Amino acid sequence: MKLLRPIPMVTLLPTLGLTEQQMIDLAVPWVARVQHMMKNNFSPEWLKTNLLKGLRKGALTLTIKAVEAAEKHEDEIADAALRQVGAEMMGGRIVEGEGGVQIWAYYQRSGLRPPLTRPRGHRWYDDWIRNLGICFLVGVACREFNLLPTRNRESRRANSTPSGISIIVEAMNRNGMKNDRGKSYEESSVQENIWLGLPGELARRAMAERPLQSWLVVP
Repeated sequence: MKLLRPIPMVTLLPTLGLTEQQMIDLAVPWVARVQHMMKNNFSPEWLKTNLLKGLRKGALTLTIKAVEAAEKHEDEIADAALRQVGAEMMGGRIVEGEGGVQIWAYYQRSGLRPPLTRPRGHRWYDDWIRNLGICFLVGVACREFNLLPTRNRESRRANSTPSGISIIVEAMNRNGMKNDRGKSYEESSVQENIWLGLPGELARRAMAERPLQSWLVVP
């Protein structure tokens, strides 16, 4: 595990009374400070190792997202991790937590097909460092501005109270960041595919190991 230098952030007092544009203005330099760190490479084995740790503890939300990633998106890392823990359960491992039932059910279903392999093209974990950085910044925005991380479609259409994701997405776009398709980031995509997906769940587990403003953890 490689640790990058501390990221200095400004503690905002008070945070109440800020407009959405003021929040974005304050978040733009945050993105600028960590943007270069969001391009580092890593080993997919690091993701599998941390996924295995959560699955062996029976973490229900993580397990559900792993099963969804494997079955709906043919994710080979999630498939391999679920199969491995299922095999360990077959051998006598006791998985505490509600996720154990989900893992066992997946393991039984997976016996009907061969293990998934990586297809050609871009995969979500190719952007793991970027995804971790985005979730890190969303967490900072939620704390500093007293925001919820997400908001529903109706709230986005009504341009109502911003979310941590909406602030960081706009700050990333102001910094000229592009997604893997070379386009500007969209709030709905970041919310659904990163924050609420398996990448976000793994990122939050990594973030929970260290204070938000101490270190950005990367493999």
